[in-house]
Amino acid sequence: MVSLLLRPVRQLALALVANDSPRQIAWGFSLGMLAGLVPKGSLLAVSLFVLLCALRVNKPAGLMAMGLFSVVGTWLDPTAHAIGALALTWEPARPLHAWLYSLPLGPWLGLNNTVALGQLAIGMYLFYPTYRITCLLVTRLQPRAIAWLQRYRAIRWLTGLELGARLGMDR
Repeated sequence: MVSLLLRPVRQLALALVANDSPRQIAWGFSLGMLAGLVPKGSLLAVSLFVLLCALRVNKPAGLMAMGLFSVVGTWLDPTAHAIGALALTWEPARPLHAWLYSLPLGPWLGLNNTVALGQLAIGMYLFYPTYRITCLLVTRLQPRAIAWLQRYRAIRWLTGLELGARLGMDR
């Protein structure tokens, strides 16, 4: 039970202390933001999650962003519905939407849903600013976090090395 409660803290510590560059952490967080905003249960959400797992980005940062922006995405549903309805009824894009829907996997993409299309548009609009802000924050916070975690031996506790050593798993 305790490990279940401490898992988000451990993932955050691993995201900051990992040997990944700030750019990899920022890419992971941005992809997680995009995957978290898109409503789940569609091929688009699955493909964004597979992209997050397949690329060389920081996965704990991406999974943390997915969880955070899944909650934020529900609050943005009315705005996303308005944006998606505007995009679906825009006359020059109608042939594109018809072509996408006529593809073999087109109906499972979920782009005929106003909320899904609106959330995708919001996510694409916020992708680069999220990347830049996250990269700047990680560049400033990562050295401080590493020094703090190593000073208090919190990283060893959070990653479970001491618990594993106590149970004889260090061999």
